[in-house]
Amino acid sequence: MFPLHVEKKLQMFQKEKYAVLNENEQKELEEKSESGRVKLTFTVLGETLILLSPEHNVLPWLDGKQKGATSCADIFVYRWEENREVWDLHVIEFKKTINTGSLGKSKWQFTMGIYNARAAAAFLGMELENIYLYSGYRKDNLSSMQNESLIALRASNNRDKLKEIKQWNNDVCELELDGTNRMLPHQKIKLNQDGDGTLCI
Repeated sequence: MFPLHVEKKLQMFQKEKYAVLNENEQKELEEKSESGRVKLTFTVLGETLILLSPEHNVLPWLDGKQKGATSCADIFVYRWEENREVWDLHVIEFKKTINTGSLGKSKWQFTMGIYNARAAAAFLGMELENIYLYSGYRKDNLSSMQNESLIALRASNNRDKLKEIKQWNNDVCELELDGTNRMLPHQKIKLNQDGDGTLCI
């Protein structure tokens, strides 16, 4: 059971914008965009709060005219860790194809997603401890990059892209949060060609 103060504040949220799941419950999370649809069959291992479509519910004070100000990840998952009396934050972003361009965009969406997720958690009175990142995709162009492409990146002295590829292959992602670089766990979610996949947290 969630702490009482969280449950009380959650009653002020619009019912269609969140889901509460108990241990071993499943929910199908659907996301539709220009690049197609995603259906993630999601199973939880503990008491969980999911905020749905946060990219359509970013902080209203952010200036949509500024590039990237209203960027956000696709799903926020808060797992209640009762034995530690803290919450772990899981941030999920979907892309049709992972390449150097889409990975850079994902990193910014993760960053802005974390800021928005922390704001919602602060309102609910949830103390966040660990942060985990997830990328759902149909096609991975980074893991299969040929040596010629990597050599071309090295030749053009593109160290940032090479670092991102290495991090992708090592299941981590470095983000700048509040002026500090943080290395976070980054799990891949392979989707089939119809956009279906599974995740257990």
